[in-house]
Parts: sequence; C-alpha cells; structure tokens
Amino acid sequence: MFYMTEERQLIVNITREFMEKEAAPVALEHDREGKWPLELFRRAGELGLLGIPFPTEQGGLGADWTTFALVYEEVGKVMPILGIALGSSSILAGGLVSTAGSPEQIEKYMVPANKGELIFAGAFTEATGGANFFEMQGHADPDGDDWIINATKLFITNAGIADVYLVLVRTGELQPGTANGFTFFFVEKDTPGFTVSPPEVKMGFNGNYSATLTFKDVRVPKENVLGKAGDGLKYLVVNSPDEFMAVGALTLGMAEGAYEMALKYSMERMQNGKSLFDNFQVTRFKLANMKLEIEALRGLVYMAFDLRDKGVMPPEYGRMLKIKGPRVAEYVAAEAIQIFGAPGVVFGTGVERFWRDAKINFIAGASLEACQDALANYIRGNYYKSA
Repeated sequence: MFYMTEERQLIVNITREFMEKEAAPVALEHDREGKWPLELFRRAGELGLLGIPFPTEQGGLGADWTTFALVYEEVGKVMPILGIALGSSSILAGGLVSTAGSPEQIEKYMVPANKGELIFAGAFTEATGGANFFEMQGHADPDGDDWIINATKLFITNAGIADVYLVLVRTGELQPGTANGFTFFFVEKDTPGFTVSPPEVKMGFNGNYSATLTFKDVRVPKENVLGKAGDGLKYLVVNSPDEFMAVGALTLGMAEGAYEMALKYSMERMQNGKSLFDNFQVTRFKLANMKLEIEALRGLVYMAFDLRDKGVMPPEYGRMLKIKGPRVAEYVAAEAIQIFGAPGVVFGTGVERFWRDAKINFIAGASLEACQDALANYIRGNYYKSA
C-alpha cells in the first residue's frame, strides 16, 4: 500500500500478532459474557498501542497518525470492543489531556494512561442529547479553593472500569454564539459523591461498558480543572475530529473482518460439488461489491490521516469518516451474514457480531445525522467563501 513504510509495517506486525494470538481466542467469549477486556487493554499499553500519536515525553510512542490508523484497523478486524476501550481512553479523553493538560496533569494522568496503567473515560453526554451542550444541566460552582460538581451523565463509555473521568459541565453564564462557559474536571473513581450505575445491556459493543454517572456535591480541588476554566468546549471541538477519524479506521477493520469471514465461508461451503463462490453468481457479486466499498473506505481513511499527519486536517474529514465508516461496516457485515445464511445469525459464529457493533457506531460518539448536518454546514461555508 502507498502509505506503508518499514516502521509502520513493524508496528502493524506487532499489533496483528497480538490480536491473532491473544485477542482472537477470547473475542467471542467477551462478546457473549459482556466482559470488559482489561487484560488485553493492559497488554496493549505494554506494547505501546495506547499512546501511538502522543509525544514520548507524555509516555506515548511518538509515531504518526497514519500508524495509529493502521493499528486500529488491525484491532477492528478481530475485536472492535477493544478498539472502543482503547480509543475512549487514549484518543477521546487522553487527547484532551494532551492538548490542554498542565505539566503536572500530564505526568500524573497522561503518562500512566499511555502505558495502560490508568484508564480514562470522557463524561460529556446528558439527557438533553449528545451534541446539545447548551441545554446541559450539569454544573460546577466554585467554593474557596475547590469546585463542587452536580451532574448526571448518560451512556458513558468505560464507565465503572475507568480510574479517572474527564467531566464536562457548565461553570458560568453561557454566551450565545461562543463556546464559553464549559469546563473539564478530572474526577477520580473513588471521589465521595460520585456513583456509577450498572452497565447498560446493548445490542452491540458487548463487553464495553456504558453507564450512567451521578455527581452529587462532588468536591474537587482547583488543580483538577483541565486547561482554563470556561474553555472546555473549545478543547472538545478541537479534539473531536480525532475521535471521528478513529471510528473510520476501526470500522474499516470491522468491514475487513466480516468480509474475510464471508470470503472464506464462500470458498469452503460446498453445494453440488462446487463452492458457494463458484456455484452462484449472486455470491460472487456480493463479495465484489463488498470489496469495492472496503477499498473506497480505505482510500478515504488514509487520505484523511495523511492530511492529519501534515497538520492540515480539515474537520469535515472527521465527519466523513464517522459517516462512511459505520455505513460500510454495517453493509459488509449484513452481506456477510446473508452469505452465511442461517449460521450467520447464530451467536458464536462471530460474523453477526460485526453487524451489531457496526450499528452502534451509527449513534455512539455522535449520530450520523449530526455529523451529516455538520458536514453540510462546512459545505455551505466553503461555498460562500468561494462565491
């Protein structure tokens, strides 16, 4: 591939061996039992797969974003929930800390997080909606040298397993037309007044916990403010494209995983002395169309990550990947199930897991509709700029 280098191939080989030897044997067990992949998470940290794009002084690997995409593609082929756990800690929450954290916060939280010794969770969503920040009710009020947080956060990934939560709440008067008035706080898991509900039972992402967090008069010191008080939403806007792009890489791997299972089955399943592939044109056409969609997604993923590495990544590409990736993964997984027939819908076959996990990506992090609306606004803005 045009984007592959010797250094990137080395990390891909390490990741592939890890996923094949350590993750693949337990992937279906974690899905069936809803078990969070703690041992694999720690192991990924030992291998340097948590801090790939972050500087070495922050405990990261110091590699580029294309290397990150290659790793997440490999993870998605085998165990998507591990990718969600890794990304939620390192890219979603960790990216914010890398961007806005003080030297003390970097040393205390970011360095161990990049080694897999500390798990982050980002706590943003409330009942008002994932992207409806200006109606958020969660707030924090200053009290001497402390802040007191009162909030309820819903569908928070890594809930109950994380050691540290990055909580976004209102801390001042909201100013229409600006992103002022929101602040991130570090809240450690055993802080008094902080509780986590049992994890939700979902149709997909089984084994990756999401739950409701309640903060009732939770007191944290002023040192727990991330960056500048009032600028939290600005940090989130800057970092959110990285989360969306990570979804693109992960869902590319998911589509490949489902495709490879379907192709193997079509070659080995015999009817009337021939394989399904050789016997039925409809099967061959399905696989050909699946391959076309995968390669189209691959081109978009690695073009976007190449731009990110050059420092010119426009935010619309993050939205494109958040839209295109889940759509391709769901389409390919659905066609894979169809090729398998009845075994394809049976838990334990494994192929249906890709469809369930792909569907969750239509909503988790940001809905496809919200991303489409944001993309349309970028298109409109660019049109008027060039007119």
